[in-house]
Amino acid sequence: MGTRNDCSALPVVVAVVMDGQGRCLIARRPQGVHQGGRWEFPGGKREPGESLDQALTRELREELGITPLSHEPLISLTHDYPDLRVHLDVVRVNDFQGTPGGLEGQPLEWVLVEALDTRDFPEANRPIIRALSLPDRYLITPDHWDPEQLRVHLECSLGDPAVSLVQLRAPQLDAGAYGSLARDALALCRRQGVRLMLNADPELARDLGADGVHLNHRRLCGWQGLPSGVPSGFLVAASVHDVASMAMARRAGCDFVVVSPVAPTRTHPSAEPLGWSGFQALVDEAVCPAYALGGMTPEDIPLARAHGGQGVAGIRGVWPGCSSE
Repeated sequence: MGTRNDCSALPVVVAVVMDGQGRCLIARRPQGVHQGGRWEFPGGKREPGESLDQALTRELREELGITPLSHEPLISLTHDYPDLRVHLDVVRVNDFQGTPGGLEGQPLEWVLVEALDTRDFPEANRPIIRALSLPDRYLITPDHWDPEQLRVHLECSLGDPAVSLVQLRAPQLDAGAYGSLARDALALCRRQGVRLMLNADPELARDLGADGVHLNHRRLCGWQGLPSGVPSGFLVAASVHDVASMAMARRAGCDFVVVSPVAPTRTHPSAEPLGWSGFQALVDEAVCPAYALGGMTPEDIPLARAHGGQGVAGIRGVWPGCSSE
């Protein structure tokens, strides 16, 4: 799991304990402590020389009286409060032994993931909530598909339960053709409960009722914030390739980013790939979930997660049944 080597940050392990019904366990911090009175995910400070697994087991036993049996990395990030810098290694606990109880007197509650946004969490917890709400793959439409090809592939792929987030990227189309295609794509996605991001001006995404906007380099460089009238839950994502663009994405307050190219690709054979170490280095600079792009397939999802990522994004290899395109 990606971990920033920052000795100035307080190292913290955080557990998102799931119950198998789409609910996670949250606890209320006591008054009189840092961020007191707010809800949080269980966890605490890692002691010197303690591994993540050791810290996770100790914290869950001390706080809740349970022992984690199965867990996986969710997100790793560093957050600066006015009075404290913390580095969070967050894991999703999928199985545990025992019955959770507030052993330190803290109130506990099981909450559906989609309801977490209604609770008052410390600011550092917001990327965790976003990571929980995002899938492990992000489909991006290929440039070489014409509008009719794209409609056919999209309709076919939306039947796959693993597909829940798509970016409509069609730089070859003029504004009118793109808008027409976006309307059709939105109708298809709505029928399947899939979120659609438009790689277009934010005003168009707002006006058409898209789920968010994906910022290319030009739009990221000129980002001035969301237009008025954007609904709650509207997502902002960005493409990043280096430390400078990651810094711009942080200033823009992106909900997630796509980091590329991680591996060599057929479309950009001359581009120097970041490799997994380069991907992790950029993820360590993010304060939001990050997808790996460039030569990715669903088989790379565990590698992306092991390096601190949310999962993979794909223009070809991630599309169901479209890897040969």
